[in-house]
Amino acid sequence: MKAITIIDMENGYSNQNGRFQCLYCSQGYDDSFVYSYDGNFAKAEYMIQKHLSSQHDGAIGALLQLDKSESGLSDVQKTFLSFISQGLSDDEVAQEMSISKSAVRNHRFKLKEKKRQASTLIALLNLLDNSAKETEVNEGPRLSLKNKKDEQVLETFLDDQGHATKIPSKEKKRLILFRKLMERFLPEKQYSETEVNQIISTMFDDYVTVRRYLIGYGMLGRTVDGKNYWVI
Repeated sequence: MKAITIIDMENGYSNQNGRFQCLYCSQGYDDSFVYSYDGNFAKAEYMIQKHLSSQHDGAIGALLQLDKSESGLSDVQKTFLSFISQGLSDDEVAQEMSISKSAVRNHRFKLKEKKRQASTLIALLNLLDNSAKETEVNEGPRLSLKNKKDEQVLETFLDDQGHATKIPSKEKKRLILFRKLMERFLPEKQYSETEVNQIISTMFDDYVTVRRYLIGYGMLGRTVDGKNYWVI
């Protein structure tokens, strides 16, 4: 499955080979089928849009419901954005939140600043990702588990039960162990966070740290709310 993009987040769903999948629950619709809706027939994309609207209050509502750890927004900022999404004027927002009109303008300024900072960060991380991919391509078989050096790393860090004694401090060695761990996941299957933790625990004790590494390295993808995971 492909990684979730910003456009997917703006839509509230992803399109994976004709499968329209909600980012916030397990609901999905296949483009190869025609669905019955409100006495008529509808295609998959229309159905997922209706689902998102009725079950998650649309893409904006779903994003505003995310935890601060996912959105980076405080409760006050979420409330402010909720009123803005309803088309309220600055005067109306000020009245609803019991704040001054200048405070409303200050909220707008801070959020625009957040957007600028987020754009800068995304651009930087994209460049770093591209650089890492180029390095991986140039170095070729360094992550292959078919050479003796990789086997030596596995023998060093894995006990007789295939459990890691620790997470290697060097990235190259970490990646070798993580590639081995990924063999325990099934392609094209969606996992819950609990299931991911259970699989990781068969090799590592610190499943939280390893889970973050797998996402960061692009080995695992996940929905915006972190409820579903899959092999990339």
